[in-house]
Amino acid sequence: MVNLFPYRKIVKFFIVSLSAYLVDPALSEVLYSKYKKMKRLLWILLLLCFTGCQSKPTGFPDIVPCSVIVTDDGKPIAGVSVSLHSATPVKYFSGGITDENGVAEIKTSQGNRVQKGIPHGKAVLVLTKTPEVDDWKTLEEQGRMSTEELMAYSAEKQRRSAKLPPVIPKQLTDAKTSPLVKDIVSGQSLQWKVDIAELKK
Repeated sequence: MVNLFPYRKIVKFFIVSLSAYLVDPALSEVLYSKYKKMKRLLWILLLLCFTGCQSKPTGFPDIVPCSVIVTDDGKPIAGVSVSLHSATPVKYFSGGITDENGVAEIKTSQGNRVQKGIPHGKAVLVLTKTPEVDDWKTLEEQGRMSTEELMAYSAEKQRRSAKLPPVIPKQLTDAKTSPLVKDIVSGQSLQWKVDIAELKK
């Protein structure tokens, strides 16, 4: 735990300095000489704070850099939700979403702590993406719609989207059925490439 005593001392010093300047500006010159000594204390405080903020919370796993590339017959797929499931129950989540190049940079989160990478150990890869039809009205046209028209438009879009074939093979959408399993080795970064066309056969 970071000792807050130096912090209180610094705050008190600046309050006294400000008060002295308001009462007698000449007195602030005397206090300024003490400032040089306080500078060292301030740097020590900042160093302690930085060290405390960077320390890893208890129970947070050791992780290695990881990215997942999702393609369909070589073509990148954007907007795929990627999650990696541990073989044993854990208190953290690892995952990401693919960009226009089909690449998802994996991050691991536990509570409010987030770090790039994935814990080492056996991991099952799960992919999901809801098929969606393209908008047949421009943003400008949608902007002129009333609330009721927008709701009707959204409902129609969902109805049409529901008729589309799935983007991701069903077996890849569940950790119990996904054949995508790897042993993540400690200290070794991973670039996991998946072409779903090979799994549609």
